[in-house]
Amino acid sequence: MMRMKNLVTIFSVLFGTFSAWAQPVSDSITMGQFYVNQIFYSLENGEVANEDNTNWDLAFTTHGNGAAGSAIWINEFNTVLWKYPGDTSNWSGFDTTGHENWERLLNSDTTWTNGAFNKYRGAAGMFDMGWGILNPSNNYWTFGDSLYLLRLNDGSFRKLWIVSLKTGVWEYKYANIDGSNEQVFTIDKSVYPKRNFVYHSVLNDQIVDREPDNDTWDITFTKHVDYLNPPGMYQSMTSVFSNRGVYTAKSHETDYAAASVSTSPQTAYTDRIDNIGREWKKYSSSSGWITYDSIAYFLYVNDSTDWYRMVFTGFEGMGTGKAIFETEELFTVSVEEPEQKMTWSLYPNPAAENVTILMDNSLQGTVNMQIMDITGKIVWNNSFGLNSGVTQKQVNISHLNSGVYFVVLSNSNLKTMQKLIVE
Repeated sequence: MMRMKNLVTIFSVLFGTFSAWAQPVSDSITMGQFYVNQIFYSLENGEVANEDNTNWDLAFTTHGNGAAGSAIWINEFNTVLWKYPGDTSNWSGFDTTGHENWERLLNSDTTWTNGAFNKYRGAAGMFDMGWGILNPSNNYWTFGDSLYLLRLNDGSFRKLWIVSLKTGVWEYKYANIDGSNEQVFTIDKSVYPKRNFVYHSVLNDQIVDREPDNDTWDITFTKHVDYLNPPGMYQSMTSVFSNRGVYTAKSHETDYAAASVSTSPQTAYTDRIDNIGREWKKYSSSSGWITYDSIAYFLYVNDSTDWYRMVFTGFEGMGTGKAIFETEELFTVSVEEPEQKMTWSLYPNPAAENVTILMDNSLQGTVNMQIMDITGKIVWNNSFGLNSGVTQKQVNISHLNSGVYFVVLSNSNLKTMQKLIVE
Protein backbone atom coordinates (compact mmCIF):
# COMPACT_ATOMS: atom_id res chain seq x y z
CA MET A 1 0.00 0.00 0.00
CA MET A 2 1.57 3.27 -1.11
CA ARG A 3 1.01 6.22 1.17
CA MET A 4 2.74 9.30 2.55
CA LYS A 5 3.12 9.24 6.29
CA ASN A 6 2.48 12.37 8.28
CA LEU A 7 5.57 14.02 9.64
CA VAL A 8 6.27 12.52 13.01
CA THR A 9 8.71 13.50 15.71
CA ILE A 10 11.05 10.63 16.45
CA PHE A 11 11.84 10.52 20.16
CA SER A 12 13.98 7.42 20.00
CA VAL A 13 17.77 7.31 19.80
CA LEU A 14 19.80 4.19 19.28
CA PHE A 15 22.21 3.56 22.11
CA GLY A 16 23.04 -0.09 21.58
CA THR A 17 23.63 -2.37 18.64
CA PHE A 18 20.96 -3.81 16.42
CA SER A 19 19.74 -7.09 17.87
CA ALA A 20 19.03 -9.81 15.37
CA TRP A 21 18.16 -13.49 15.54
CA ALA A 22 16.82 -14.13 19.00
CA GLN A 23 16.27 -17.75 19.94
CA PRO A 24 13.26 -19.43 18.27
CA VAL A 25 10.28 -20.02 20.55
CA SER A 26 8.13 -23.16 20.25
CA ASP A 27 4.53 -22.44 21.16
CA SER A 28 0.98 -23.62 20.57
CA ILE A 29 -2.61 -22.53 20.99
CA THR A 30 -5.70 -24.65 21.56
CA MET A 31 -9.04 -23.59 20.13
CA GLY A 32 -10.85 -26.53 21.74
CA GLN A 33 -13.02 -29.25 20.31
CA PHE A 34 -14.71 -28.16 17.07
CA TYR A 35 -12.68 -24.92 17.29
CA VAL A 36 -15.13 -23.42 19.76
CA ASN A 37 -12.73 -20.70 20.96
CA GLN A 38 -11.06 -17.72 19.29
CA ILE A 39 -7.43 -17.08 20.22
CA PHE A 40 -5.78 -13.63 20.22
CA TYR A 41 -2.01 -13.98 20.05
CA SER A 42 0.95 -11.63 20.49
CA LEU A 43 4.25 -12.49 18.81
CA GLU A 44 6.05 -10.86 21.71
CA ASN A 45 3.97 -12.14 24.64
CA GLY A 46 2.21 -15.27 23.42
CA GLU A 47 -1.48 -15.98 23.92
CA VAL A 48 -3.34 -12.86 25.07
CA ALA A 49 -6.92 -14.10 25.22
CA ASN A 50 -8.92 -17.29 24.64
CA GLU A 51 -12.53 -16.30 24.03
CA ASP A 52 -15.70 -18.33 23.51
CA ASN A 53 -16.49 -17.91 19.81
CA THR A 54 -20.18 -18.76 20.27
CA ASN A 55 -21.09 -15.84 22.53
CA TRP A 56 -21.83 -13.32 19.76
CA ASP A 57 -23.76 -12.94 16.50
CA LEU A 58 -22.97 -9.42 15.25
CA ALA A 59 -19.82 -7.27 15.44
CA PHE A 60 -19.78 -3.49 14.94
CA THR A 61 -16.52 -1.73 14.17
CA THR A 62 -15.31 0.94 16.58
CA HIS A 63 -12.44 1.85 14.24
CA GLY A 64 -12.51 4.81 11.84
CA ASN A 65 -15.06 7.36 10.73
CA GLY A 66 -17.40 7.64 7.76
CA ALA A 67 -17.02 4.89 5.17
CA ALA A 68 -13.92 3.49 6.86
CA GLY A 69 -15.84 2.96 10.08
CA SER A 70 -18.99 1.30 8.74
CA ALA A 71 -18.01 -2.39 8.94
CA ILE A 72 -20.44 -4.91 10.42
CA TRP A 73 -19.49 -8.58 10.71
CA ILE A 74 -21.56 -11.70 11.24
CA ASN A 75 -20.41 -14.62 13.37
CA GLU A 76 -20.14 -17.28 10.69
CA PHE A 77 -19.38 -19.84 13.39
CA ASN A 78 -22.99 -20.12 14.54
CA THR A 79 -25.13 -17.54 12.71
CA VAL A 80 -26.50 -17.45 9.16
CA LEU A 81 -27.30 -14.12 7.48
CA TRP A 82 -29.56 -13.53 4.45
CA LYS A 83 -30.32 -10.25 2.72
CA TYR A 84 -34.05 -9.57 2.58
CA PRO A 85 -35.30 -8.91 -0.99
CA GLY A 86 -36.96 -5.63 -0.04
CA ASP A 87 -36.28 -2.32 1.71
CA THR A 88 -37.03 -1.05 5.21
CA SER A 89 -40.67 -0.29 4.34
CA ASN A 90 -41.22 -4.06 4.68
CA TRP A 91 -40.25 -4.17 8.37
CA SER A 92 -43.80 -4.73 9.57
CA GLY A 93 -44.68 -7.12 6.76
CA PHE A 94 -41.44 -9.11 6.80
CA ASP A 95 -42.12 -12.38 4.93
CA THR A 96 -39.63 -15.26 5.07
CA THR A 97 -41.25 -17.32 2.31
CA GLY A 98 -38.52 -18.83 0.14
CA HIS A 99 -35.72 -17.50 2.33
CA GLU A 100 -33.57 -20.54 1.48
CA ASN A 101 -33.19 -19.02 -1.98
CA TRP A 102 -32.20 -15.57 -0.72
CA GLU A 103 -28.58 -14.57 -0.91
CA ARG A 104 -26.51 -15.70 2.03
CA LEU A 105 -23.89 -13.13 3.06
CA LEU A 106 -20.38 -13.86 4.33
CA ASN A 107 -17.64 -11.65 5.72
CA SER A 108 -14.70 -10.53 3.66
CA ASP A 109 -11.58 -12.55 4.43
CA THR A 110 -9.17 -9.89 3.15
CA THR A 111 -9.93 -6.80 5.26
CA TRP A 112 -11.58 -5.90 8.56
CA THR A 113 -13.37 -2.97 6.91
CA ASN A 114 -15.81 -5.17 4.95
CA GLY A 115 -18.06 -7.49 6.90
CA ALA A 116 -20.98 -9.49 5.53
CA PHE A 117 -23.22 -6.42 5.74
CA ASN A 118 -20.79 -4.46 3.55
CA LYS A 119 -20.68 -6.96 0.69
CA TYR A 120 -22.34 -4.57 -1.73
CA ARG A 121 -20.52 -1.46 -0.58
CA GLY A 122 -20.56 1.00 -3.49
CA ALA A 123 -23.23 -0.80 -5.52
CA ALA A 124 -25.48 2.28 -5.39
CA GLY A 125 -22.64 4.80 -5.59
CA MET A 126 -19.69 5.92 -3.53
CA PHE A 127 -21.83 6.66 -0.46
CA ASP A 128 -23.37 3.18 -0.32
CA MET A 129 -21.99 1.34 2.73
CA GLY A 130 -23.76 -1.91 1.82
CA TRP A 131 -26.31 -1.77 4.65
CA GLY A 132 -27.15 1.93 4.25
CA ILE A 133 -26.40 5.21 2.54
CA LEU A 134 -23.96 7.76 3.95
CA ASN A 135 -25.30 11.32 3.70
CA PRO A 136 -22.41 13.80 3.19
CA SER A 137 -24.73 16.79 3.62
CA ASN A 138 -26.00 15.59 7.00
CA ASN A 139 -22.91 15.19 9.21
CA TYR A 140 -21.85 12.13 7.18
CA TRP A 141 -24.46 10.08 9.00
CA THR A 142 -25.39 6.72 7.49
CA PHE A 143 -29.00 5.56 7.44
CA GLY A 144 -29.90 1.90 6.94
CA ASP A 145 -31.85 1.03 3.81
CA SER A 146 -31.80 -2.79 4.02
CA LEU A 147 -33.37 -5.58 6.05
CA TYR A 148 -31.83 -8.92 6.96
CA LEU A 149 -32.81 -12.36 8.22
CA LEU A 150 -30.78 -14.12 10.93
CA ARG A 151 -30.82 -17.79 11.88
CA LEU A 152 -29.29 -18.17 15.30
CA ASN A 153 -27.42 -21.05 16.88
CA ASP A 154 -30.60 -22.47 18.46
CA GLY A 155 -32.36 -22.54 15.06
CA SER A 156 -34.61 -19.54 15.75
CA PHE A 157 -34.98 -16.60 13.35
CA ARG A 158 -34.87 -12.82 13.76
CA LYS A 159 -35.45 -9.95 11.37
CA LEU A 160 -32.81 -7.23 11.60
CA TRP A 161 -32.51 -3.56 10.66
CA ILE A 162 -29.28 -1.59 10.99
CA VAL A 163 -30.99 1.73 11.61
CA SER A 164 -28.11 4.23 11.50
CA LEU A 165 -24.57 5.24 12.34
CA LYS A 166 -24.64 8.83 13.57
CA THR A 167 -21.67 10.69 15.08
CA GLY A 168 -20.01 7.45 16.09
CA VAL A 169 -23.14 5.84 17.54
CA TRP A 170 -24.57 2.66 16.06
CA GLU A 171 -28.32 2.02 16.31
CA TYR A 172 -29.87 -1.30 15.31
CA LYS A 173 -32.96 -3.35 16.09
CA TYR A 174 -34.26 -6.86 15.65
CA ALA A 175 -37.40 -8.80 16.46
CA ASN A 176 -39.12 -12.11 15.97
CA ILE A 177 -40.48 -12.49 12.45
CA ASP A 178 -44.01 -11.62 13.62
CA GLY A 179 -42.70 -8.40 15.18
CA SER A 180 -42.83 -9.55 18.78
CA ASN A 181 -39.99 -9.04 21.27
CA GLU A 182 -38.50 -6.10 19.36
CA GLN A 183 -35.14 -5.03 20.79
CA VAL A 184 -33.41 -1.70 20.07
CA PHE A 185 -29.73 -1.15 20.93
CA THR A 186 -27.09 1.55 20.54
CA ILE A 187 -23.30 1.29 20.70
CA ASP A 188 -21.17 4.39 21.18
CA LYS A 189 -17.77 3.84 19.54
CA SER A 190 -16.07 6.30 21.88
CA VAL A 191 -16.74 4.02 24.84
CA TYR A 192 -14.45 1.38 23.29
CA PRO A 193 -11.27 3.17 22.16
CA LYS A 194 -9.09 0.04 22.49
CA ARG A 195 -11.29 -2.34 20.51
CA ASN A 196 -11.54 -3.13 16.81
CA PHE A 197 -15.12 -4.35 17.24
CA VAL A 198 -17.86 -4.47 19.84
CA TYR A 199 -20.03 -7.56 19.69
CA HIS A 200 -23.67 -8.40 20.22
CA SER A 201 -25.42 -11.62 21.18
CA VAL A 202 -28.87 -11.63 19.60
CA LEU A 203 -29.67 -14.89 21.36
CA ASN A 204 -29.02 -13.30 24.76
CA ASP A 205 -30.08 -9.73 23.86
CA GLN A 206 -26.84 -8.20 25.11
CA ILE A 207 -23.75 -6.30 24.01
CA VAL A 208 -20.56 -8.31 24.50
CA ASP A 209 -17.12 -6.76 25.09
CA ARG A 210 -14.92 -9.76 24.30
CA GLU A 211 -11.77 -8.48 22.54
CA PRO A 212 -8.49 -7.75 24.30
CA ASP A 213 -6.98 -4.30 23.76
CA ASN A 214 -6.17 -3.97 20.06
CA ASP A 215 -2.55 -2.99 20.74
CA THR A 216 -1.87 -6.21 22.66
CA TRP A 217 -2.30 -8.81 19.90
CA ASP A 218 -0.99 -9.40 16.38
CA ILE A 219 -2.90 -12.40 14.99
CA THR A 220 -6.07 -14.29 15.79
CA PHE A 221 -6.97 -17.96 15.29
CA THR A 222 -10.67 -18.30 14.48
CA LYS A 223 -13.31 -20.42 12.78
CA HIS A 224 -15.32 -19.04 9.88
CA VAL A 225 -17.21 -20.12 6.75
CA ASP A 226 -16.28 -19.87 3.08
CA TYR A 227 -18.16 -20.86 -0.04
CA LEU A 228 -16.00 -23.29 -1.98
CA ASN A 229 -16.68 -23.85 -5.66
CA PRO A 230 -15.92 -26.61 -6.41
CA PRO A 231 -17.50 -28.45 -4.73
CA GLY A 232 -20.20 -25.75 -4.54
CA MET A 233 -20.89 -25.71 -0.81
CA TYR A 234 -20.40 -23.70 2.36
CA GLN A 235 -17.49 -25.05 4.38
CA SER A 236 -16.39 -24.32 7.95
CA MET A 237 -12.66 -23.78 8.39
CA THR A 238 -10.07 -22.28 10.69
CA SER A 239 -7.76 -19.47 9.68
CA VAL A 240 -5.16 -17.12 11.09
CA PHE A 241 -6.08 -13.47 10.49
CA SER A 242 -3.72 -10.57 11.22
CA ASN A 243 -4.64 -7.51 13.25
CA ARG A 244 -4.96 -4.01 11.81
CA GLY A 245 -1.53 -2.54 11.15
CA VAL A 246 0.17 -5.94 10.90
CA TYR A 247 1.92 -6.60 7.59
CA THR A 248 2.83 -10.09 6.43
CA ALA A 249 4.88 -11.75 3.72
CA LYS A 250 5.90 -15.36 3.12
CA SER A 251 8.44 -17.65 1.59
CA HIS A 252 7.80 -21.16 0.26
CA GLU A 253 11.00 -23.03 1.02
CA THR A 254 12.06 -26.57 0.15
CA ASP A 255 11.61 -27.95 3.66
CA TYR A 256 11.34 -27.08 7.34
CA ALA A 257 15.09 -26.71 7.75
CA ALA A 258 15.16 -23.97 5.12
CA ALA A 259 11.96 -22.29 6.35
CA SER A 260 13.19 -22.16 9.95
CA VAL A 261 16.19 -20.01 8.99
CA SER A 262 14.70 -18.07 6.07
CA THR A 263 15.05 -14.27 6.13
CA SER A 264 14.04 -13.48 2.55
CA PRO A 265 10.31 -13.20 1.81
CA GLN A 266 9.32 -14.25 -1.69
CA THR A 267 6.20 -12.07 -1.67
CA ALA A 268 5.59 -8.39 -1.06
CA TYR A 269 4.37 -7.33 2.38
CA THR A 270 0.62 -6.86 2.57
CA ASP A 271 -1.96 -5.83 5.15
CA ARG A 272 -4.47 -8.38 3.83
CA ILE A 273 -5.69 -10.09 6.96
CA ASP A 274 -5.72 -13.56 5.35
CA ASN A 275 -2.15 -13.66 4.06
CA ILE A 276 -1.46 -16.44 6.58
CA GLY A 277 -5.06 -17.63 6.46
CA ARG A 278 -5.46 -21.39 6.17
CA GLU A 279 -2.64 -22.14 3.71
CA TRP A 280 -0.39 -23.62 6.40
CA LYS A 281 -2.49 -26.79 6.73
CA LYS A 282 -4.59 -29.13 4.63
CA TYR A 283 -6.77 -32.15 5.35
CA SER A 284 -6.12 -35.39 3.50
CA SER A 285 -8.64 -38.23 3.66
CA SER A 286 -5.78 -40.72 3.57
CA SER A 287 -3.36 -39.19 6.05
CA GLY A 288 -5.32 -36.67 8.09
CA TRP A 289 -4.06 -33.14 8.72
CA ILE A 290 -0.91 -32.08 6.89
CA THR A 291 1.03 -29.07 8.17
CA TYR A 292 3.16 -27.19 5.66
CA ASP A 293 6.24 -26.53 7.75
CA SER A 294 8.16 -25.44 4.64
CA ILE A 295 6.36 -22.05 4.60
CA ALA A 296 7.99 -19.19 6.49
CA TYR A 297 5.70 -16.29 7.35
CA PHE A 298 7.16 -12.87 8.16
CA LEU A 299 5.23 -10.38 10.27
CA TYR A 300 5.78 -6.86 11.49
CA VAL A 301 3.60 -4.31 13.21
CA ASN A 302 3.43 -0.94 11.49
CA ASP A 303 5.45 1.72 13.33
CA SER A 304 7.33 -0.96 15.25
CA THR A 305 10.97 -2.03 15.03
CA ASP A 306 10.16 -5.69 15.67
CA TRP A 307 10.12 -8.24 12.86
CA TYR A 308 9.22 -11.92 13.27
CA ARG A 309 9.31 -15.20 11.40
CA MET A 310 6.62 -17.82 12.03
CA VAL A 311 6.62 -21.47 10.90
CA PHE A 312 3.74 -23.86 11.62
CA THR A 313 4.81 -27.36 12.61
CA GLY A 314 1.64 -29.17 13.64
CA PHE A 315 -2.16 -29.16 13.72
CA GLU A 316 -4.42 -31.61 15.56
CA GLY A 317 -7.76 -30.83 13.91
CA MET A 318 -11.22 -30.55 15.44
CA GLY A 319 -10.51 -32.94 18.30
CA THR A 320 -8.49 -30.34 20.20
CA GLY A 321 -8.08 -27.42 17.79
CA LYS A 322 -4.40 -27.30 18.69
CA ALA A 323 -1.96 -25.50 16.38
CA ILE A 324 1.79 -25.82 16.96
CA PHE A 325 4.32 -23.33 15.62
CA GLU A 326 7.67 -21.63 16.08
CA THR A 327 8.25 -17.88 16.23
CA GLU A 328 11.50 -16.01 16.16
CA GLU A 329 12.18 -12.33 16.58
CA LEU A 330 14.53 -11.46 13.75
CA PHE A 331 15.12 -7.83 14.52
CA THR A 332 14.62 -5.31 17.30
CA VAL A 333 16.39 -2.22 18.56
CA SER A 334 16.89 -0.58 21.94
CA VAL A 335 15.70 2.99 22.35
CA GLU A 336 15.90 5.80 24.88
CA GLU A 337 14.91 9.45 25.09
CA PRO A 338 17.20 11.82 23.14
CA GLU A 339 18.48 15.19 24.21
CA GLN A 340 17.52 16.71 20.86
CA LYS A 341 14.69 16.14 18.43
CA MET A 342 14.55 15.69 14.70
CA THR A 343 11.22 15.70 12.86
CA TRP A 344 11.26 13.66 9.67
CA SER A 345 9.35 11.23 7.54
CA LEU A 346 9.98 8.90 4.64
CA TYR A 347 7.55 8.20 1.83
CA PRO A 348 6.20 6.30 0.08
CA ASN A 349 6.43 3.38 2.48
CA PRO A 350 6.34 0.63 1.28
CA ALA A 351 8.42 1.75 -1.73
CA ALA A 352 9.86 0.11 -4.84
CA GLU A 353 11.93 2.58 -6.87
CA ASN A 354 12.60 5.72 -4.84
CA VAL A 355 12.05 6.90 -1.30
CA THR A 356 12.01 10.53 -0.19
CA ILE A 357 13.32 11.68 3.19
CA LEU A 358 11.63 14.87 4.33
CA MET A 359 13.10 16.71 7.34
CA ASP A 360 11.69 19.71 9.10
CA ASN A 361 14.34 20.32 11.67
CA SER A 362 15.92 22.90 13.86
CA LEU A 363 19.40 21.39 13.51
CA GLN A 364 21.98 22.50 10.98
CA GLY A 365 25.17 20.95 9.76
CA THR A 366 25.93 17.54 8.31
CA VAL A 367 23.70 14.48 8.69
CA ASN A 368 24.72 10.94 7.84
CA MET A 369 22.05 8.70 6.35
CA GLN A 370 22.34 4.93 6.28
CA ILE A 371 20.03 2.18 5.10
CA MET A 372 20.57 -1.12 6.90
CA ASP A 373 19.13 -4.58 6.31
CA ILE A 374 17.86 -6.76 9.15
CA THR A 375 21.36 -8.06 9.92
CA GLY A 376 22.68 -4.55 10.50
CA LYS A 377 24.60 -4.54 7.21
CA ILE A 378 24.81 -1.06 5.65
CA VAL A 379 23.44 -1.23 2.10
CA TRP A 380 23.44 2.53 1.41
CA ASN A 381 25.39 5.34 3.03
CA ASN A 382 25.63 9.06 2.35
CA SER A 383 26.11 12.40 4.10
CA PHE A 384 24.49 15.71 3.27
CA GLY A 385 24.09 19.16 4.70
CA LEU A 386 20.97 20.43 6.46
CA ASN A 387 19.56 23.89 6.26
CA SER A 388 17.11 25.41 8.69
CA GLY A 389 13.56 24.67 7.68
CA VAL A 390 12.75 21.75 5.38
CA THR A 391 15.31 19.53 3.69
CA GLN A 392 14.25 16.91 1.13
CA LYS A 393 16.42 14.01 0.00
CA GLN A 394 15.43 11.41 -2.60
CA VAL A 395 17.15 8.03 -2.63
CA ASN A 396 16.99 5.43 -5.40
CA ILE A 397 16.37 2.00 -3.82
CA SER A 398 15.63 0.01 -6.98
CA HIS A 399 18.79 -2.04 -6.42
CA LEU A 400 17.55 -3.35 -3.05
CA ASN A 401 15.81 -6.70 -2.71
CA SER A 402 12.28 -6.81 -1.33
CA GLY A 403 12.23 -6.87 2.45
CA VAL A 404 12.52 -4.90 5.67
CA TYR A 405 15.18 -2.19 6.01
CA PHE A 406 15.94 0.56 8.50
CA VAL A 407 16.75 4.17 7.63
CA VAL A 408 19.08 5.72 10.20
CA LEU A 409 19.82 9.45 10.40
CA SER A 410 22.61 10.63 12.69
CA ASN A 411 24.87 13.51 13.56
CA SER A 412 27.25 14.14 16.44
CA ASN A 413 24.38 14.47 18.93
CA LEU A 414 21.65 12.16 17.82
CA LYS A 415 20.75 9.01 15.93
CA THR A 416 17.15 8.21 14.90
CA MET A 417 15.58 5.43 12.89
CA GLN A 418 12.49 4.49 10.90
CA LYS A 419 11.54 1.26 9.23
CA LEU A 420 11.34 1.05 5.42
CA ILE A 421 9.61 -1.70 3.47
CA VAL A 422 10.99 -2.33 -0.03
CA GLU A 423 8.55 -4.06 -2.36
